[in-house]
Amino acid sequence: MKTLIQASTLNALMLGNFDRTISIKDFLHHADTGIGTYTGLDGEAIFEDGVAYKATADGKVTVMKPENGVAFGTVTKFDEDVPEEELTHITDINALKDALEPYVEGNKNIFYMIKATGVFKTMHVRSCFPSEKPYPTLSEVAKNQREFHFANTRGSVIAVYCPAYVNGINLAGTSITSAEIRRRAGISLDYPQTACA
Repeated sequence: MKTLIQASTLNALMLGNFDRTISIKDFLHHADTGIGTYTGLDGEAIFEDGVAYKATADGKVTVMKPENGVAFGTVTKFDEDVPEEELTHITDINALKDALEPYVEGNKNIFYMIKATGVFKTMHVRSCFPSEKPYPTLSEVAKNQREFHFANTRGSVIAVYCPAYVNGINLAGTSITSAEIRRRAGISLDYPQTACA
């Protein structure tokens, strides 16, 4: 990954700034993969293969239009030439983070974008309802989030690793979003998997 592009900051999002910062078209001009949220905290944003997907609090996924707005997000041009690795025996989100740790421990002062595809025995995800001005804080919105459990889901997991020194600008450590594209998605809370590469 040579360039990582970010819209807004995590601190702004936490305090309730859910305003549009950039259009999807401009955000993905030099990128194709990432995570975030849309204007008004209107769903979880999953950017994969240059397509902007929105996972909503009703458990559905829709494709966004280029003119729609992003409130917060992190994207990059995914390097498809990086060798694939197979991860097995991933029983939950913490096990996945542990399995990814060797890939970032060589230099924890840079950003990483990780994409895993596979079949997941279970997938536990969440998403929030959109907000209107005056916007509440993110923690207030999260009190009414919806959680979903899916079984035997083929999909993708997109993870962004951010160094500790950017805490507040983004979330230090690994943030993970998952998607069974075109059907359902959200921020990953937990997911044992069969195998992913």
